[in-house]
Amino acid sequence: MQRESMTNSAALSRSSWALPPRGWILIFFLGVAGCGWVQSRVTSGLMQDITTATARHDDVRLVRDAIPPFLLLVDGLIEGSAQDVRLLTSGAEAYTSYASLVEIDEPQRAGMLYARAMDYGRRALLAQRPATRSQIDQPYDDFAQITQHLGKEDVAVVFWAASSWGAWISTHLDSMAAIAQLPRVTYLMEWVLTQDETFLDGAPHVFLGVYHAALPALLGGSPDRARKHFDRALEIGQRQSLIVQVQMARYYARQIFDRELFVALLEEVIRTPADTNPNLRLQNMAAKQQARVLLEQADELF
Repeated sequence: MQRESMTNSAALSRSSWALPPRGWILIFFLGVAGCGWVQSRVTSGLMQDITTATARHDDVRLVRDAIPPFLLLVDGLIEGSAQDVRLLTSGAEAYTSYASLVEIDEPQRAGMLYARAMDYGRRALLAQRPATRSQIDQPYDDFAQITQHLGKEDVAVVFWAASSWGAWISTHLDSMAAIAQLPRVTYLMEWVLTQDETFLDGAPHVFLGVYHAALPALLGGSPDRARKHFDRALEIGQRQSLIVQVQMARYYARQIFDRELFVALLEEVIRTPADTNPNLRLQNMAAKQQARVLLEQADELF
């Protein structure tokens, strides 16, 4: 029992409920016809172009080093278009993704980054659906009515609002006020699941799998539910998104003290080609790096 408690605490202290980044890189435009041109070009598809190009990149370090100036670019664009849902959602995604990269080495900084991500995610949701403003800060029963104002076209906005919110909570687990917000986050993510469980290759299932694996039952965790979510994510992504196996090993296998499963999942990640799906190359390269580190830690973890 004591070992289980210690494991729960360790998992909580390291869990972010944030997905690894699909990749971000800054493109500077020199000699263009003013900031208006840049803003127009970004809102018409440059964000997606950047995401797609870097998702297919094979140099994790290069992309990681390029993220900070890109974040400043996003901040500047949002400053000039404070109600732009697309920009706000991109900001929530970018900050959540980057914070997940630095959290292990710089947890305090990650908390600050997640706070900005959460702010952008919340603002995106309110800008997309202004009617939710009267419910988002209300007691839970009133908050739960928020989905009456949502439609399938809101999936991406709600996903990143919930993901960034959950990530912020994970860095404030010493605050009962923050922990008390967890049911709202899971409610939103479960709504996303009902609308499109395949979003980002099953990302809602991964989020909820980590949630149920990392938390003790007292806070809503459930290893059985975690296993079902992870298995469904693997099925949706046809095991091509290797970060799913990494998260399943890191949280679920450790939670149930299953070293054999832990090793099997991570060895699968290492031997699977990163470019099985070219659009996941960067993410899979990062997953391989994480898998090697976790395997080296196996004797300490079990």
